[in-house]
Amino acid sequence: MRRISIDPLGMTSPRSTSFAAAKRRRGRWYSSRPRLLATIFLFGIVYLYLNFGGTPVLIPEDSYQTLTDDSLKDIMNSTLGFQKILVLNLPFRTDRRDAITLAAATSNIQLEFVNGVTGDSIRQSAYPPPDENIKLPVGIRGSWRTHMNALQRVVEQNLTTALILEDDVDWDVRVRQNLQRFALASRFLSENKDVLSSSPLYNLDNRPNTETTDTTFHILSDNGITEKLPSLPLSSVYRKPLRHPRPKTDTPSSPYGDPSEWDVLWIGHCGAGFPRYSKASKKSDVTTSNVILTLPNDKTVPLPKYLKAHPFQGDNDPLASAYPPHTRIFHRASGGELCTVGYVVSQRGARRILHQFGIKAWNGIFDSELGRWCAGEDPTTSSGESAGETKPQSPLLHRPSKDKGRERVCLTSQPPIFAHHHPMDGESDIGGLGGGYATKYETKYLRHSVRMNLEKIVRGEKELVDQWPDE
Repeated sequence: MRRISIDPLGMTSPRSTSFAAAKRRRGRWYSSRPRLLATIFLFGIVYLYLNFGGTPVLIPEDSYQTLTDDSLKDIMNSTLGFQKILVLNLPFRTDRRDAITLAAATSNIQLEFVNGVTGDSIRQSAYPPPDENIKLPVGIRGSWRTHMNALQRVVEQNLTTALILEDDVDWDVRVRQNLQRFALASRFLSENKDVLSSSPLYNLDNRPNTETTDTTFHILSDNGITEKLPSLPLSSVYRKPLRHPRPKTDTPSSPYGDPSEWDVLWIGHCGAGFPRYSKASKKSDVTTSNVILTLPNDKTVPLPKYLKAHPFQGDNDPLASAYPPHTRIFHRASGGELCTVGYVVSQRGARRILHQFGIKAWNGIFDSELGRWCAGEDPTTSSGESAGETKPQSPLLHRPSKDKGRERVCLTSQPPIFAHHHPMDGESDIGGLGGGYATKYETKYLRHSVRMNLEKIVRGEKELVDQWPDE
């Protein structure tokens, strides 16, 4: 038989002491729960900080200095961060093709030409409604069809983004630095869906609106000028992520923001109005539809007295009196805009604009029509019917869009990043705007203009001419 030793007094033998010491006493369940909760909370904070936190992007005051954000590095490439750069050029204007080819080469910019057409080469059956558009000047008709051909190429090649330039375009030697700053603005203005006036994150500055019914563009049926200009510093709205987000495989990427969220980046023009009240929200609400992002102390911006689109323009641009000198602003292009000297379309935008003006209806100079479209106004016949219906045609009017689809998102910069260059004895093949032709050798808005300094750049000279110097 096997003997079993029982210790009734609870005494342990030396042999069993080591065994008893090795055994750990399990704590009560509630003694470890605070540690568990604290650990979960700590990991939650770290996750939120890495994914939603960030550091402010430092925008250098030196206009020649680039930003260090890796998400902006594509802007430094030969297509400025766009998939392609298309230039509209009539084949017989070899002078213009020579000039822009040379200017682009000195700026390490790669171009692709779209041959322009003349209005008298377009068959009458090729025009969209109404029939009256055949009576427009031949230059206006040719310009419209050339822009449609460029948009057609964007759609046909399924380009994510494309910058469309007219062949008399000019830019500052700091174009990439300007575009980096614009890209920060375009991301916020196209992707942010907050009611900014209801959030403590945004410290709005409501400045008086100096735009009047006399100084605004008269291309809109209802200009809807606002009393105030709700403004935010560009440096306050964008934060650099602490880590790169995982790329979305189902959507194209762009340094200028998700191309599925915007239609047009209108960065080359000859004047733009301030954003109007948004029809999608209350007048008292400030959203990205009507907010203005400001970049102060931008030395690429001329003094207020030089802020004119044309030498025959009467008053200065409203920007000159609304903000301190050397302030660049970014906002929605809902207040009217003129001149399509340089604009970017997304695939979404190219399809919508080609459908509107290539198929549905067109009856005016293309830049004005695009300005109305960006402002949310659709062409209609004088009988009140939607343009494009198969009924007798009559002259076009414009009314607010009743489109239930996605909002039209057009963004702009004031002053423009691209501008018209007026060469010696230059002549437009479209026609003068604003009551006269530009005859002076200059480029409005641009200080260190590539075209104005082209001979110096080709010679390798480092000292450039500032055509709008500070006093």
